[in-house]
Amino acid sequence: MTTHSGVPNHILIVGAGGFGRTTASLARSDAAFGKAWDVRGFLDNRPNLNNPSDLPIVGDPLTYRVHEGDIFVCALGEPAAKRRYTEKLLAQEANFIVLRPDLTTGERVTLSPGGLFERKVSLGPDVKVGAFVTILSTTIVGYDVHIGDYCQIASFVFIGGGVRIGNDVVIHPHATILPGLTVGDGAVVGAGAVVIRDVAPSTTVIGNPAKPFVFR
Repeated sequence: MTTHSGVPNHILIVGAGGFGRTTASLARSDAAFGKAWDVRGFLDNRPNLNNPSDLPIVGDPLTYRVHEGDIFVCALGEPAAKRRYTEKLLAQEANFIVLRPDLTTGERVTLSPGGLFERKVSLGPDVKVGAFVTILSTTIVGYDVHIGDYCQIASFVFIGGGVRIGNDVVIHPHATILPGLTVGDGAVVGAGAVVIRDVAPSTTVIGNPAKPFVFR
C-alpha cells in the first residue's frame, strides 16, 4: 500500500497535545521522513483539545482500526496512559516503531518497540531499554543500565552505570541516579533529586539526597 505521497508507510502519533506536536516535528526531522514514511496525523479522544498543528486528529486510539501501512509512535508521558491508549492498538498487532533521530549509543544496546528518544540522548554500552520508554533531550544513561517498560525519563537526567529501573517509572528533569542502584516498579524520582540508595516500588523520592515523600 502506498500513500498519496508515494511513501509506503505513514506515522500516526498517539496523543495530540504539546508533546504530540513536538514528536511530530521530531519525526519530520528524521532521515526516513519522506522516504520510508510520512506523518499522517494524531490519534486522540480528548474533547475540545486545541490542536494548532497542520496535522489532523484522525481518530480515537481506543477505537481506531489499524490499516496496512500504519506505523505508530506514542507521545504520552504518564505510564498508565501509555498502557491504556496503546493496548487496543497492540491487540491489532500495530507496528510501534522506535523514533530516534539523534540517539547516540554504545555497543550492544537493545531497544524495544515504542521507544521515543529526543535529541542528544546518550546510551552507554550494553544498555537495555524496554517497550514504550520515552527519554527526553540531553539525558545520559551509563553502561549496563536496564530500563523496564513504559518508563518516562525527562531531560537533563543522569543515570549511572549498572542501574536497574523497573516498569512504569517516572524520572523528572535534572535527577541523578548514582551507579548500581535499583529503582522499583512505579516509582517517581522528583526534579533535581540525587538518588544515593535504592528506591522501593511505588515510592516518590525528592531532594538531595533523595528521600521518600508522602502526599498529604
